[in-house]
Amino acid sequence: MTPSVHTSSALSSEVAVSSLLAEKPVPQVEWAANCRLVKLALRDGVDTLLWSGNLARPMTMNVRDDWDRIHFSCALKGRCGFSMDGDAAGGSECILRQGLGCISYTPGCTGRSSYVDSFEYVTVSVRPDILSDWAPDLDASLARMLDTARCCAMHRCSAEMRAAAGALSGVLRMMPTGPEKDAIPVPSAAWLLGQSLVMVGLAIEAHRDGDAPSPSVSPADRRNLLRARDILLADLTQAPTIDALARECGLSAVKLKRGFRLLFNESVYGLFQRERMHEARRCLSEGHTPVTVVAADLGYANASHFAAAFQKQFGVPPSAFKRRR
Repeated sequence: MTPSVHTSSALSSEVAVSSLLAEKPVPQVEWAANCRLVKLALRDGVDTLLWSGNLARPMTMNVRDDWDRIHFSCALKGRCGFSMDGDAAGGSECILRQGLGCISYTPGCTGRSSYVDSFEYVTVSVRPDILSDWAPDLDASLARMLDTARCCAMHRCSAEMRAAAGALSGVLRMMPTGPEKDAIPVPSAAWLLGQSLVMVGLAIEAHRDGDAPSPSVSPADRRNLLRARDILLADLTQAPTIDALARECGLSAVKLKRGFRLLFNESVYGLFQRERMHEARRCLSEGHTPVTVVAADLGYANASHFAAAFQKQFGVPPSAFKRRR
């Protein structure tokens, strides 16, 4: 489904969350075909959502949260900002970037959300009474933040949480609409709910462990790390060694590995493998190339190893993914 959004730098009208979720017409808001909101009800009071887009120019939305849910989000790509009206901090903006997560609960609040370039976020939204049943021993500090109904708690997403979010994203991206929506198989409701519970549980644990976003790296190291990332991803058929990549970018191996964790919230080879699988998904989505050819083109000598890696990333085998396109 595609939400009503505006693609200018500011938006005069206020958009209710319920209107976006229900695809209702929103006055003075244009439709943006390059943004997509998919909502899947897992059970009464529990939904999982995929919000993604590829914007030619920045987008800002004035949003009113009229949906009484606690949201557990994981940013798989890009960055967005959110600020609440009347915030005691003067409307300070929370930035959710790739590799970070957020636990938010803002019923009745208004504010602004802003997006740039490409973005992809997976959210599990849970009714408060259900979360109380799921987590009766909720961390006291998080419980106090939720009680304020203005909660926006950031945390780092572990590799396990990113894997769960990525698997949900892979399914939600393939969700059909219209008359064919029942013709394409999707994973069982138990599997979807299980992946969603993993996201919720790991987010709560990350907050309990004080796993806040990492500090920024220096401008010089950032330039070197960005160059290292570009070199790493220039050839997705084979990754360079850590030592060779570090030498080429003027970094020590230790600083390279630590810098990838800080800047990209991913290991060097973890980032390589994630982008490799996303390229595989793109190839399978856009053409008629057989799975074995895509595997070979991405450097896999064994197609079964490719299939296992693809299913680990997206929750479905590449052959099943290709049939659903």
